[in-house]
Amino acid sequence: MSKLIDLAVSDFSNREVRTLEMPEWETTLYAKNLTLNDKAKWLNRADNDTTDYLCYSVIFGVMDSEGEAVFDIADKTRLRNNVDPELVSRMANFVLSVPDRAEADREKN
Repeated sequence: MSKLIDLAVSDFSNREVRTLEMPEWETTLYAKNLTLNDKAKWLNRADNDTTDYLCYSVIFGVMDSEGEAVFDIADKTRLRNNVDPELVSRMANFVLSVPDRAEADREKN
């Protein structure tokens, strides 16, 4: 039998890219599953500023259907000051969330 870590790594690497519908913008956004290292880098970069952490999760975590970033670091100020904070929070929560496997299986059926 495989070691548990091998099973855990295999499970994580086989997870699908997640999608988020943004009807306000008539678009679909995508996010890969994040590692703890991804989250730690953004948290460190945010220097304990929760708003910056949310912005970094959007900037570095949201992508298009081709896997390309839809925001870049130059968008941070505009995300903070000129975009509906509820939408920024929705995108950040989408990126940072850990999908419920049972729920994901139900959505497939």
